[in-house]
Amino acid sequence: MDWKRLFGRRGGEAWQRPPPPAEVTLRAVGSVRSPVTKPRPHGWANVESAIVFEPEHGRRLEGLERFSHLIVVFYLDVAADAPEKPEQLELAGGRLAGIFATRSQLRPNHLGVSAVELLGREGLEVRVRGLDAIDGTPVLDVKPYLPEYDRR
Repeated sequence: MDWKRLFGRRGGEAWQRPPPPAEVTLRAVGSVRSPVTKPRPHGWANVESAIVFEPEHGRRLEGLERFSHLIVVFYLDVAADAPEKPEQLELAGGRLAGIFATRSQLRPNHLGVSAVELLGREGLEVRVRGLDAIDGTPVLDVKPYLPEYDRR
């Protein structure tokens, strides 16, 4: 991809988006270290855990500690082996909801996204509160939570 042409916008050159890929391959940037070792539906608000990053991402973490909260994107690897992939779930009170209208881990692509409180960083370890991911969960990305963009 010609990134300079895409972002440089020199000379008014037209750019056409290539077709999107049918499949995407991602690599974990780190993993969760948590006292919670098996999936559970509730009780994550006060869980303190750490995201331990791979060594090659050390410089990418610089400045992260300036933020109060983070958005964490992770892969729900344990749910990927679940035998059932429901289109809908029955919620409390018997109401049905499509899987995309829930926070269930039984999603087609098993991605989790959480806004968490940043407690601190030491080297490759970022400590957080409220991450709803069990011990060993692969982390795909972290981003600073910016209220002017992320809060609606």
